[in-house]
Amino acid sequence: MTDRDTTAGKKDPYDRTSSKRAASHLERLAGAGGKRLPIDLGAEHLAKLEDLKTAGYGATAANVIRKAIEEAHARLKAIL
Repeated sequence: MTDRDTTAGKKDPYDRTSSKRAASHLERLAGAGGKRLPIDLGAEHLAKLEDLKTAGYGATAANVIRKAIEEAHARLKAIL
């Protein structure tokens, strides 16, 4: 192993490609009609989000949010 190899999942301090990867990700997202959506959550919403993750509603915060959007949208379509 060299000093540039990663160990135990730590980020390589010499990684010079992260900006390129992030830009590529955002380009692919935009190309698919998506958008990055940073949101501010207070402590109460963060606690609720964590409760949902812990209960298995989603594996990540992003999964929980996406699933909640899908379910809320399905309910909306059902009443329209």
